[in-house]
Amino acid sequence: MKELSSHAMESDLLPLIGRVYEMESLRALETPEYSAADSAAATSSGSTFDQAPADPVWTAQTAEQEDEPVLPFIGRILEHVPGQAIVVERELNLDEDLHLADHAFVHAPGVKPLYACLPVVPMTLSLEILAETAACLAPGYGLIGFEDVKATRWIELADTDRLRLRITGRLDQWDAERNTAHIAVAIHVENQATPAIQARVLFSTRYRLDLEVNFTELANPYRYPRSAEEIYRERHLFHGPIYQCLAGEIVLGDRGAVGELVVQTPEIMFRTIRKPQFLTEPALLDAVGQLIGIWAMERERYVFPVSIKKLELYRPTPAPGTRCPTRIEITRDEGKLLFVDVEIQDGAGTVWMRIKDWTDWKFRWEKRLLNFRRLPTRHLLSHTLDLPGLTPTASCRMISSDDIAGFDSSLLARFCLHLDEMETFSDMRSHTPGQQHWLLGRIAAKDAAREWLARQAGTEEMLHPAALIIRNGEQGQPELAPTPELQQVPRLSISHSEHRAIAVAHAGPVGVDIEPIRPRPSSFVETMASETERSLLRDLKGDADEWITRLWCAKEVAAKLLGLGMNGSPKVYEAQVMREDGLVHIVHRDSGRAIVVRTVRREEFVIAYAGPTVTETEAGLA
Repeated sequence: MKELSSHAMESDLLPLIGRVYEMESLRALETPEYSAADSAAATSSGSTFDQAPADPVWTAQTAEQEDEPVLPFIGRILEHVPGQAIVVERELNLDEDLHLADHAFVHAPGVKPLYACLPVVPMTLSLEILAETAACLAPGYGLIGFEDVKATRWIELADTDRLRLRITGRLDQWDAERNTAHIAVAIHVENQATPAIQARVLFSTRYRLDLEVNFTELANPYRYPRSAEEIYRERHLFHGPIYQCLAGEIVLGDRGAVGELVVQTPEIMFRTIRKPQFLTEPALLDAVGQLIGIWAMERERYVFPVSIKKLELYRPTPAPGTRCPTRIEITRDEGKLLFVDVEIQDGAGTVWMRIKDWTDWKFRWEKRLLNFRRLPTRHLLSHTLDLPGLTPTASCRMISSDDIAGFDSSLLARFCLHLDEMETFSDMRSHTPGQQHWLLGRIAAKDAAREWLARQAGTEEMLHPAALIIRNGEQGQPELAPTPELQQVPRLSISHSEHRAIAVAHAGPVGVDIEPIRPRPSSFVETMASETERSLLRDLKGDADEWITRLWCAKEVAAKLLGLGMNGSPKVYEAQVMREDGLVHIVHRDSGRAIVVRTVRREEFVIAYAGPTVTETEAGLA
């Protein structure tokens, strides 16, 4: 990219302004029906969403009826002191704001409604919302940039199809010498005390070059092996079509990258707003974050934007379809933060904008978690657990809290749980450890069931975990609820202990249990084991705590397999044989039914498991 002079950037082009009729419409707020004095009174009385004027003077929909271009995020104007302050309300609506469907964290098409998939407003779209509100305080002036952008929380639609935003703007500084307004704007989400994002938005009559950004030569460049089409198709980035602005070849280097971004048409972002007038280009700006994300992913890091020190515009937005050469340079990589400078051309060889200190928060996730998150129907989150003697037709999976470290449990639950199960998960929020243990068990069980079902069907594509519902049967044992998608329903058994969970799916009755090996008081052994069993324990060689744990696990498995529970006493299940290889022969004393349970030690845990009930002869124990 060629360097441009200060003169080239401070051209005779006028910055993009909000249409004059929109600014003129604000004068109606000074009529007797809603005067500036009314606005001041509303401010002093602490106007809120619920105290907004019942009959707003102007909205974007009013202009739409007149078939004029509109600033799409100016909804109701609640308060206004011309040139000084403004309060705007804008309700996000999943039916109207189509862009939200293409920025949802949870990928569950056809399985979950959009409101359950956590649609999130990108930081770059928030910049557009801030700019439009600020424009109302600067009629006749154009947008030239942003300063001190700080995003403190997601603007998300969590289990709702509507969300009200209150955008406040005030003149923070007027630079008469440079004829520039610095307008402080913030977005407040309903029921939240502090703003989700805030910034100073700059308006003037001429573009200005103030940023000093020095880009170095790309060191050790190499072509990124995936095309933009593959990146989006395979969901290495989660963005839908509206935000798919990467194009052409991407070249990465030690501390930067070069690529092309395509300008999208704004009309595709809304259902009924036919002529939205954007002051920025939010979809393309979001793709800046995507390009940074690709650089970070090559280093096994994953990033989300949190702030921008300064963004300067030097030209109006190029026409839709324009391919804009873009380069990024990593200026600092410190702790949890990544600082990046950006330059974007306009597709005609001239610099369109520059960004100083685009700042991302860094995460590190396990590869298995990342793959599951992007394509849950092709990847399992848990690990295969090979257990000696377990029939190959069964599926056994294990997961630990380490496998999901650094990933928000509530977000992970949205990927894995059916809507009916989310209610149970939410009810457990007061007991965080128990909530996570329960979630780990559900993940392991659904993975086991999905693997088993795919194997039966002979397909690689699996059911989405959120399409399955695990409920408790009559005896409390977990079972899959029948659905039209399930041609066969496997039996399930789940166990979790401390920070691990294990599950088995099988065509017939199955039981599994996991327990940590630890010293237990003599009172526990006396309550759990009969005199015959205590004699068996004394005869076994090795760690006594391990054998006590094996016996307890074997009883748990027998109870799960038969579906009869403990009936108040573990002694109802009695071990007749305990072998050095871990095989335990259990008899249910009330029914006389016999179960062969296998027990193994894995690290500091005992795992016990059993399949269909067998006789002594079949088990080779007669």
